[in-house]
Amino acid sequence: MYTQFPSSWSAWLPPALRRLLFADPGRELLRQVDATLLIFGNQVLHVETGNAAEFNHDRGVVGANTLAACARKLLGAGKEYSILLLLPPGEFAATGTEMPGVSGENLRSALLLQTESVLPAMEEPLELAVHDSKDGGQVALWIKSKRIGALHEAFAGEGLFLAAVKPRILHSQAPRSGLVDADGAGLTFAQSSAGVLRQWKHADAGDLEQEEFAGQWDGELRAASGGKLHRHESMAQYATTLDREAHKDYSFFPVAAVTHCRRREQRRHVLRASAALGVIALLAATPFIFQQLQIGELNRQLESRRELSAPARANRQVVVDFENRWGAIEDFPDQDVREAMYTLQQVLNPNRLSDLEISEGVIRIQGTSEDPQSILQQLERNVEFTEVVFSRATSNNQYYIDLRLADVNFEAYMARYFPDR
Repeated sequence: MYTQFPSSWSAWLPPALRRLLFADPGRELLRQVDATLLIFGNQVLHVETGNAAEFNHDRGVVGANTLAACARKLLGAGKEYSILLLLPPGEFAATGTEMPGVSGENLRSALLLQTESVLPAMEEPLELAVHDSKDGGQVALWIKSKRIGALHEAFAGEGLFLAAVKPRILHSQAPRSGLVDADGAGLTFAQSSAGVLRQWKHADAGDLEQEEFAGQWDGELRAASGGKLHRHESMAQYATTLDREAHKDYSFFPVAAVTHCRRREQRRHVLRASAALGVIALLAATPFIFQQLQIGELNRQLESRRELSAPARANRQVVVDFENRWGAIEDFPDQDVREAMYTLQQVLNPNRLSDLEISEGVIRIQGTSEDPQSILQQLERNVEFTEVVFSRATSNNQYYIDLRLADVNFEAYMARYFPDR
C-alpha cells in the first residue's frame, strides 16, 4: 500500500502517534471507495450491485477513455463516485524479492532503487505495491505510472473519481493452493499466505499455443499448487468470491488522487487545529464568562431590589425634603438663656456681674471679683460651658471672660443648612 509521510523525522514517531498525525493516503482512499468495478474481457461489473456493461474491445490493453465511458454508463449520471478499479492481471508485472527484516518505507525505497536492475526493459516510470514479510520471499507488483495517470484523468473527465486500481485476482481470498485467472488473453497464477503475495506467474495466450511452453507451464502450476488448481474463467466466478478486505497492500493509487487526499487531510488538520484553538480559547475565557454571568445576575438582583425598595426610597425622599424645608427651624440651636443665667449666678455669687452678652452660643461676661482666676476655674469645671478663656487682661479685680455653651454649635448648624453663607 502507498505510504509516504511528509518528512523523514515522522518515521521515528510511535506508530499510533504517526497514524494520528499523518493519515495514510492509501488507507483513506480505500476507505472512501463506494463503487468497485471489475474488468473481465469486454465487460465491466459493478460489484456492489451486480450490474454489468459491455464495451467494444478486440485485444490488448483497454483504452482509458473506453473504460471511463463504460463506467459512467454503468453507474448512471448525476452521482460522483469514488472508484476502485480491478484490472486484468496481465497489466501488472511481478518481481520476487528476498529482503528479510526490511519493511515499510525502507522496503519500498530499496525496491525502487533496484528498478533498473530487476526490470531493465522498462524505461517508463513505474508504481510499486508490496506487502511486508519478516522472512522475505514476497512478490512485488509493478504498473506503469502513465497508465494509472491516464485512467484517473479519463474517469475525471466523466465526473468520476478513480481512487485506486488493483489486480482483480487479488481482490478475493484465494485458497492456499493459489488461483488461476483465465480470461482468454492469458493465464495468471497467484498464491499468497497471510496477505503476502508469494508467487505470481503470467503467460500470454499466444505463448501457450506452443506445446512445449504449455507443458512447462502446466508442470510449474501443478508444482506450485500441489495439484489443486482453482480457476476463474468468467465474471460470474469472480462475483462470488470477491472480498474488499483482501490484499489491500497491493492497491495502486494515482498521484492526483493521493494529492487530493493530502489536501483534504490538510484542510482537516486546519479545522482540527482551529477547533482545538477555539476550545483552548473557550477554556481560557471561561472564568471571565462566568464572571460576566455573575455580574449580570448581580445586576438583575440589584434592579429587583431597587424596584422593591422604590416605595421606601420615595418615603425617605419625602422625609429628606421635609427636613430640608423645616430642619433650619427645627434644628435651630436652643441657647436656653434662662438655664445659663441660673448656672452663672451660682458660679459668680457673691461676686459682682456688671455686663453679660449672649450671641450664637458665645457668652461674654464682665464684672469684679477679688479672685477672677477662681471664677475661670469654676466655669471650666462646669459641664454646661466650654472654651472658657480670659478675653482681656484683668486689672483692679476686673475680669473679662468668654465662654461657649457646650450643647450649642452654631457653626455646625450654619455649615449644614447654610453652606454657601
